Amino acid sequence: MKRVFVITLVLVALLVSMRGPALAEPDKVDLTPRLQELFAARSLWLLTNGTPPPLAPDYHPALKTATWALNHEQGKIRYMKQWAQNRSVEFVEAKPEIEIKYLGGNAERARFYVAQSLELGYVYPGESTINRFGVGTRHIVELKRVDNRWLIGMEWYTDPLGDDTEIPDVTPALIPAPLPAPTSTSTAPAAAPGGYNREGAVTYADMYCGLATGCGNNRRYNPKYRDYNGVGGDCTNYVSQALRDGGKLNVAIHTRVSNLAGSLQYSGRGRVVAKAPFQTLWKQAAARPEGFRSQLSRGDLVAYQEKGQLEHFAIVTGFDSHGYPLINSHTADRYHVPFDMGWDRKTIYWLFQLR
Repeated sequence: MKRVFVITLVLVALLVSMRGPALAEPDKVDLTPRLQELFAARSLWLLTNGTPPPLAPDYHPALKTATWALNHEQGKIRYMKQWAQNRSVEFVEAKPEIEIKYLGGNAERARFYVAQSLELGYVYPGESTINRFGVGTRHIVELKRVDNRWLIGMEWYTDPLGDDTEIPDVTPALIPAPLPAPTSTSTAPAAAPGGYNREGAVTYADMYCGLATGCGNNRRYNPKYRDYNGVGGDCTNYVSQALRDGGKLNVAIHTRVSNLAGSLQYSGRGRVVAKAPFQTLWKQAAARPEGFRSQLSRGDLVAYQEKGQLEHFAIVTGFDSHGYPLINSHTADRYHVPFDMGWDRKTIYWLFQLR
């Protein structure tokens, strides 16, 4: 999987193992409350009817790195607001949880590794059901003291809500109306003896999806396998594990998206049932009683193509109250996230049915 910020991933990967207790340095100012305040405030911006404080005053006004960080955060917020509007949903919950590791500094600056687990919840018009999902992010944050106030001077992280794409100025696809609640919930038939164990694959995917709220294993990857976040991304490695260790499918562990896609097709263990932009997939789903379930079931896969290249793999782990496919993935850690969230209107989705 190609990433826009390779340097960021390398730094973050080196620090993933450093998750620990909150900052408790007796000879230094405890900035844990300040970091908690910053992450809580930005999460409020994702709520449809929230009243958050302004973002800009929390960023150093004279540093380019702070401006870049602010621009990224504002771009993510614009994307999420547009995504909710385009899908006719409202975000009603945003619950961040952070773990902090102090990396060093002095009286004027301090650098931290921050692991965030964020739970978001949305509702459809006229409905009370809250559809909840989780994302996990690994941040390198530097705070600088300005007039006795600590401001963000630099921040690096890979964001499942805003930059999991090779296309600049990412914009969500527009659809004419929300997907109707499905009139049928039929799913793929159970695997024959010796075949693919879909529920086993989903159980594995939920256990080892990483930092995202909802993931098991103390929000850590399976230590049995190498983490490829620092060398291009861990998405395909993770999906391969779910298929083989959880689903008992006879596949090798792959680290390249194209290799796993080719292996599934050539072996006959998986077939591409659709390859199209989101608008086309939505029209197909809206025209069928089963909606998206006519093409996808729990344990199937979604691959993401941009600029002619397959860039990412995710596994389908459920459906929301309107039958919208939900996925798990690594690199940008996701738990039961709407499958197109974070991706551009130009993204081509490959829907894989597994056998």
